[in-house]
Amino acid sequence: MYTHSSAMAAFYMNVRDGETLIRDPEPYYFATAQQARDAAVKAMRQMVRSQEIDPDQITTKEIEIADETGHPVAVVHRYDAVPVRYH
Repeated sequence: MYTHSSAMAAFYMNVRDGETLIRDPEPYYFATAQQARDAAVKAMRQMVRSQEIDPDQITTKEIEIADETGHPVAVVHRYDAVPVRYH
C-alpha cells in the first residue's frame, strides 16, 4: 500500500465481521478506489496464505474500503480473495 502523496486520496480499510465494523485508524493513499480495492484483495490473500486468517472462518469477514468521509466506496468479500473451493 502507498503512503501519502498530494495527488492521491485517502482510503480506510475497515474490517467487517458480520454486524461488527472495525474501523482502520490510519489512511492509505491511492489514486483511485479501484487501486485501494486491489490492494485490499492482495492483503486478504496474503493473510490467508500466511495463515493469519483461516479461510474456513472468514465467511462473514469483508474489507470495506471507505473514503475520507467514512463512506464505503468498495467491498472485498472473501470470495474475491480466496480460491474457488472456499465459495
